[in-house]
Amino acid sequence: MTPDEEVETLVAALSDSSHAEGPSTFPLDAHAAANAGLYSWWGDEEARRVLAAGLDVDGLPPLRYAGQAGATKWPSGKRSNATLRSRIGQQHIRGNARSSTFRLTLSTILFVQLGLTPAPDGRLTPESNRVVSDWIAEHLRVAIAPFADRGRLGVVEATVVGRLDPLLNLDHCTASAIR
Repeated sequence: MTPDEEVETLVAALSDSSHAEGPSTFPLDAHAAANAGLYSWWGDEEARRVLAAGLDVDGLPPLRYAGQAGATKWPSGKRSNATLRSRIGQQHIRGNARSSTFRLTLSTILFVQLGLTPAPDGRLTPESNRVVSDWIAEHLRVAIAPFADRGRLGVVEATVVGRLDPLLNLDHCTASAIR
């Protein structure tokens, strides 16, 4: 498969919300989740309403965020041991805002609506962190697309995210009023 065909396959997989699953069942495909790869987060109607209110905009697309797990870090060449399972399960679903830009962005947008409380160290209190985890579990779904080449994953992510243009991504996307 050519690099362009790889990107097309990944964009197709990640832009189809019918492949997304809820956090309570993640990962349905344990074999796929044991790999490096890309993922996309999708929101239900309530998520669209609440996030739109938090951003003070009318209506939002259902695709929220896309990212990668396991890319080699450049220019150091340090290999990441992250998998889709560890990145999504440990950092996005049950993590905290310091280990997940996705959770930080959600927490910032939802801060007032969910009544979140910061801890003295700048993190969220454990209770507020649980509120964010519960909100993710109730309103979001995630789709995954394994990608074996960790060395190329970061470059592929930039292209795929740029094509998907998810609302909550800041990097690799066109500047907008919301971003």
